[in-house]
Amino acid sequence: MTPAELVNTKQEKDETLRAFMLRYNEAARRVKDVSHTFIISNLPSCLRPGYFAEQLYADPPKSIEELQETIAKFVGGPPRKEAGWTSKYDRYTTLNAPRAKVLEEALQAELLTVRRKATPKNADESKTCRLHVNQGHDTEECHMVKEEIERLIRAGYLQEYVKDRASRAPTPRRRESARPSPERSSRREEESRRRSRSRSRQPQRERTIRGRIDTISGGFAGGGASASARKRHLRSLKSVHMVGRQPRSFPSITFTDADFHAPDSEQDDPMVITAEIARYEVTKVLVDQGSSVNILYWATFLKMDLSEDLIAPFNEQIIGFAGERVDTRGYLDLRTRLGAGDVAKELRVRFLLVEANASYNALLGRPCLNEFGAIVSTPHLAMKFPTKEGSICTVRADQRTARQCYVAGLKVTPFIPPRKTRGAETAAIELDPRTDLDERLHPQGDVKAY
Repeated sequence: MTPAELVNTKQEKDETLRAFMLRYNEAARRVKDVSHTFIISNLPSCLRPGYFAEQLYADPPKSIEELQETIAKFVGGPPRKEAGWTSKYDRYTTLNAPRAKVLEEALQAELLTVRRKATPKNADESKTCRLHVNQGHDTEECHMVKEEIERLIRAGYLQEYVKDRASRAPTPRRRESARPSPERSSRREEESRRRSRSRSRQPQRERTIRGRIDTISGGFAGGGASASARKRHLRSLKSVHMVGRQPRSFPSITFTDADFHAPDSEQDDPMVITAEIARYEVTKVLVDQGSSVNILYWATFLKMDLSEDLIAPFNEQIIGFAGERVDTRGYLDLRTRLGAGDVAKELRVRFLLVEANASYNALLGRPCLNEFGAIVSTPHLAMKFPTKEGSICTVRADQRTARQCYVAGLKVTPFIPPRKTRGAETAAIELDPRTDLDERLHPQGDVKAY
């Protein structure tokens, strides 16, 4: 092997520093009559641009032994900096479990997906990465695993693996000079924990949840249910009396990069949220800006402890995307609460009851969104609306639930309404008083048409 071939020995894109140094040392031993100075000065130009190469340029080793010590520091320590990797976060959450276990939990919960990468040449076959499904580095060393876990934790997921939260306990406010006995200290800590738990649960006690319950034209939007009401609604746009009306006023609502929260940012997922309807925490609620009606599915209504006497009759049909007509079972007005905490907003919303097979429990259409003054941003998977106090409430969609509903919706079979029995039709005919048609009175004489 010639010195020119050693100069052309370059670190490949996915090759780790350890694997490259083994290959570079093997190549250097095969070159005849080459000095140690040449091997040391040639090494930085063979490395990928990064922190390790810059260190060799700034402070070149004076001997092979010093070079080996420098390499041992970088190979034994975090092997990320030599590849030019820069951290996205200033600090990282301390975990109470190995990253491999946390990653496995994220993969099983479908918060992350496997990102296969080819194994680099001359890679260390003793190390395997679960995320990349290749060899050369293990899961604990993978900087992408570290970044993705931190991103999920900051988005509110994997909180059970946060070490600080699990070990955090209230500390008694005592002077260092006054040292209470261990029994008193533990007793006071337990009391303080109990008080803190009671304080945190106090808002929930004030508002108790009665239970938990784990898409359209028609309805009352567009002027009303009848054809004449819809025509008047359309003609009202041409009326001159509309000019003098004052426009509605809302505070400014903006979406920023801080509103991105979904684990998978490259998404086209529907807006699926959790809402409180009639004091029930209803999950799998679809926010549909293309629907002119709010829908509560009949199966969801049956799970609620609500009387059917609340249902008002509604004889109109609603029309779907393909033009199919769906019968309704009436409508009812229910108190609906969106948001959480002090910034939540509660209004009375009118729902149409629909008996159909669906992967959602309810659907919030334009009437509900306009009543709340809600603005939906599908890229952010978030919805914002103003509250009575003037603040802005943000409701975030659950990406995992949205994808589950989407997959389940593809398997839903069309609902076939039960057919009326033959006996019922016969009974209706027998009750018709107009049976003796031949004995009916007929006019006498000539009949003139008017």
